[in-house]
Amino acid sequence: MKKLLLLFLFIPVISFGQDQKLKVYLDCRCDDNYIKQKTSFLEYVRDQDLADIEIIIRDIRTPTGTRSFEIQIDGNNEFKEISSSAVVSGYVTDSSGTLRDKLLNKLKLSLIPFLDKAKYVINIDINSNFHEVIVNDDKWKNWVFELSGSYNNDKEESRKTNRYEIQFEIDKLTEDWRIGMEISRNESNRKFISNDDVYISNRKTTSFRGRVIRSISDHFSAGIFFGAYQNTYENIDFNRYLEPAFEYSFYPYKDVLSKEITLAYRIGTGKRNYIEKTIYGYETQKLTSQKLSLNIRFRQKWGNISSYLNATQFLNDGTKKRLSLRSDLDIRVFEGLAVRFSGNINLIREQYSLAAGTTSIEELILQQREIATDYKTNFSIGLSYTFGSMYNSIINTRL
Repeated sequence: MKKLLLLFLFIPVISFGQDQKLKVYLDCRCDDNYIKQKTSFLEYVRDQDLADIEIIIRDIRTPTGTRSFEIQIDGNNEFKEISSSAVVSGYVTDSSGTLRDKLLNKLKLSLIPFLDKAKYVINIDINSNFHEVIVNDDKWKNWVFELSGSYNNDKEESRKTNRYEIQFEIDKLTEDWRIGMEISRNESNRKFISNDDVYISNRKTTSFRGRVIRSISDHFSAGIFFGAYQNTYENIDFNRYLEPAFEYSFYPYKDVLSKEITLAYRIGTGKRNYIEKTIYGYETQKLTSQKLSLNIRFRQKWGNISSYLNATQFLNDGTKKRLSLRSDLDIRVFEGLAVRFSGNINLIREQYSLAAGTTSIEELILQQREIATDYKTNFSIGLSYTFGSMYNSIINTRL
């Protein structure tokens, strides 16, 4: 027997009934112009210190491609004792428009405690938005399939490029399971013409990747990764691998939108066939490796921190290893002033697949194949300071 759930949306109809509107600071990776347009009963300001309430909307994309939001509203000054939160779940069938409306309606509901204290006139309409949602009647049983592809052709008198990509994904996401498989094919063919000389670069990548992850508790999960791939740039003709994995989350998984610290460990084995003999004399090679990953992410009112540390070691030879650190830091220092840092460091000691022989200047310039290196780094820093009018509610998209 089908179970039916009656889900209704409370739609607040809010009229302005006082001399001054609530001053609001909005931090949202969403269609903020739409939010401001549909909440004209609020006065948006550009800095947190100027606001009566602060609205932080965090978002996350799931493996199935859906997008979910977490709304957190905190009061300042006379509203300091009030806070509100809500979650908006997106589904595969949601368009960007329907998901945007879901977010707006949930935001209006979350604002009610603040609007009530500010003496706004609030009318609730609960009659015109009843929906009948059928539960446990999903013929696809949470499986989602996606087929995509692209082709690019770029020509000039001295340069021609053809690229194509085909990808097929299968995902299943439930509270207890995360299952995914992906098959992809990428090929890039480039030709450069200089006088009577012609330089050609061809790169191909074919891959199959899969994972089966089981949730064990609010802090612990386990799974297995498997796959096979070909990559002409990396001198790999065919590589297949199998990697069991374990992960511990220092915070409950339900807090992932605002704070996350996870520690994961993988150990696996694989076999490679190389296109050309490597600098170590291998044409075929069996490899066993272990990997330790630390992931840190905080998205709070004071800013965002994201950092990922990954250490890989091949157990065939303990000296073959790689250490990667990627970090992004966005901090609000004080009114109007924000500083941003971004960095990526890779210490590389495990290029087993490097082809033997010398690399020609053409192969180097065209990035036809991978060459030896001990490290890769990049770093950036940015600073911004905003001053002037405190208000940020006007929407004008004219030319």
